[in-house]
Amino acid sequence: MDERLAKTIAAIRETGADWGLFTSPDGVAYALGHISGIEAGPSPFAGGPSLGIVGVNGETALLVTNLEAGTGSWADLVITYTGFSFKEATDIFANYVSQANALLRRLKVGGKIAVEPHALPASILPLLEDSVVVSVEPAFRRQRAIKTKTEIGLLREAALTASAGQQAFLSATRAGMSELDLFATIRLAMETRAGERLPVTGDLISGRERTSQFMGWPGNRILETGDPLICDLAPRVAGYWGDSCASAMIGTPSAGFEKLFGAARSALDMAIETIRPGLGIDALDQSLQATINRHGYSYAHHSGHSIGTGVHEWPRLVAYERESLKEDMVIMVEPTALDPDVGGVRLEYMLRVTATGCEVLTDFAHRPDIPSS
Repeated sequence: MDERLAKTIAAIRETGADWGLFTSPDGVAYALGHISGIEAGPSPFAGGPSLGIVGVNGETALLVTNLEAGTGSWADLVITYTGFSFKEATDIFANYVSQANALLRRLKVGGKIAVEPHALPASILPLLEDSVVVSVEPAFRRQRAIKTKTEIGLLREAALTASAGQQAFLSATRAGMSELDLFATIRLAMETRAGERLPVTGDLISGRERTSQFMGWPGNRILETGDPLICDLAPRVAGYWGDSCASAMIGTPSAGFEKLFGAARSALDMAIETIRPGLGIDALDQSLQATINRHGYSYAHHSGHSIGTGVHEWPRLVAYERESLKEDMVIMVEPTALDPDVGGVRLEYMLRVTATGCEVLTDFAHRPDIPSS
């Protein structure tokens, strides 16, 4: 049994349920190893999200569209329904509900059922009306927070793929390019390393005004010497997300930008030096904020988040989080310094909490400058 499935069953048991139903893309990927397509949004040939079923005695099943027949999963039973059809008319939504109902009956799913409320479609609710429905999410997120050896390997590969993008950002950026031109080069570097098309999220923004607002997708803006840039890259590779963020200025950095960069860099270095099992996340966030504040900047961004089959997982690095770090958590630390007169800097690394400290999974070096020619 895959260790992730065992941890999923542990989460279901913790809720007191007999069965778990998983309908979020990251939940299904974690519980049953099925990687749903996400970049184009919900498929027009799907009657609902992929449905994963897990019993506390180890029963597993997966419902997907006929277009996904043969896709990877460790579910014992994989059932498809007709979503894509061109030879005759078909009711995709009725097909989905009918096959979901048949699958639930086949497995004799009942009693207390744990679900992901945020991702459970309304069409499934009538099928559960004779059961007690509870949320699996608090227990599930706790189980997922500490990564297995397999997950750490997958996250390492995703981190290195993000690094390939950051290396392209730092080497290929030139005045006269558009943000979109640059992003195409960055994406090509990540997808070439992975050998496939990848879902990607993040930010690529340039100029004083845009970087001081710290978020946004690339556009047609033409890069100029003296522009600050923020490049935040999160590619999904084999179902697991990498993440990273670099910031630099085209040409010789101004004194103001050097100060911003130094503030963010000192906060990131502090985190790498102090992270260890048992450290309270609220204390880590307070230390990061204090470091930025000492350099004369206010805090306008969270300090980071956990990562896995979801790009943002629990626990987040925020002041109100009372969880402590544990060995084999994988977290993103991303201190940010902003000055409306200069721009913004965000520096981010992916870190695995080890028995005595942390390991940097990303392998690119932060630097404040990009050659102007």
